[in-house]
Amino acid sequence: MKNKQIQINASSEWEKNEVGKIFDFLRSYAISRENLIDDTPNDKGIGNIHYGDIHAKFYSTEIDLRNISVPLVKDDGFNPNNEDFLIDGDLIMVDTSEDYEGVGVAVSVCGLGEKKVVGGLHTFVLRDNKKKTDQNFRQYIFCNSLIRNKLQKIANGVSVYGISKTNLSKIILNLPPLPEQKQISKVLETWDRGIEKLGRKIEIKKRVKKGLMRELLTGKTRLPGFDGKWKTINLGNVGQVVSGGTPDTDNKEYWDGDVLWITPTEITKLKGKYITATKRTITQSGLKNSSATLIPAYSLIICSRATVGDCAINTKEITTNQGFKNIIPDSINIEYLYYLITTKKSFLKRISSGSTFLEFSKKDLEKIKICIPLIREQTAIADILVASDKEIAGLERKLGIFKNQKKYLLNNLITGAIRTPNKL
Repeated sequence: MKNKQIQINASSEWEKNEVGKIFDFLRSYAISRENLIDDTPNDKGIGNIHYGDIHAKFYSTEIDLRNISVPLVKDDGFNPNNEDFLIDGDLIMVDTSEDYEGVGVAVSVCGLGEKKVVGGLHTFVLRDNKKKTDQNFRQYIFCNSLIRNKLQKIANGVSVYGISKTNLSKIILNLPPLPEQKQISKVLETWDRGIEKLGRKIEIKKRVKKGLMRELLTGKTRLPGFDGKWKTINLGNVGQVVSGGTPDTDNKEYWDGDVLWITPTEITKLKGKYITATKRTITQSGLKNSSATLIPAYSLIICSRATVGDCAINTKEITTNQGFKNIIPDSINIEYLYYLITTKKSFLKRISSGSTFLEFSKKDLEKIKICIPLIREQTAIADILVASDKEIAGLERKLGIFKNQKKYLLNNLITGAIRTPNKL
């Protein structure tokens, strides 16, 4: 029914055509990552856009090479055909991905100037030589959900999914006239600019927070009203350190209780610093017959293996598996302790050992030296960092709203479900 609605709303002026009849496919050059040089200005040498960079580095649907550098080919003798060098408005599409979401992701290239760049490993390069698409509109063609679904349907594979040039060429695109394409791109670019601006603001706020942590948690910068001497103690002196335990898997009465059961997965997927819920829970009675320990609310749980150093604050009673060391505080502000441990993640990795997996022991954690102020100053420092976190979280929620709004507009404008006014 939804697709029928789209068909009804789309204008008869819109032209249906196959991708292969709109775009020409240029040659891509499959150069491996080890034969590329990253973070080098593209003023000299030949750039190569690797599919991995599209997934990991280029967060926009447009790559502006006036502001972004792409990897350079190491081989000075590399000499691609002149007709394969990218020009402004070319699309680079990923033809292979480890998941369906990554298949067919496309970005538009602009700002080339005199720079020489070619498509790279696992990419298609699409060029509209027939001038059927507006350059600014082009970057959005393969982004809407209708086309994304088509791309995912033609993807083949088991652990890695790929699309062929033959199947891609047969996908039908429904294109509005060029004047309407320009109007649509104006609307979407407005949201893109807002998203980009907000993204930059978030990155700045994160750098500011990182600087605050470096200054305040070390005592390099003191807050007004505090001048007492900091003391150096072992981490084990701020509270009780408790190791995680093994669940009583054979006891049916152990599971589905009211105590949260924490594994490293819950920490790695956590957004923020508080654990409030988990997929599995255990019972109080089941705990008594296992090696697991009940950890009271507002303790610090630290991954001691797998993702070493990842940590969180629990807001409810919990128990953790054997991949954790947990600190039940008695003489330190828990928020302050959380921020302090996040600065020691690399150190925790260095003191870890093991052949199968890295792990640090309870004794290793207890012996770590820390230098801390009195509790009142700890609280004041933690309050500043908490306020910084809240500001960043608020901006990230706003960014999520902007992205959802753009997604809605993208899906509806490019399918014709919503039409733009003649003048903007």
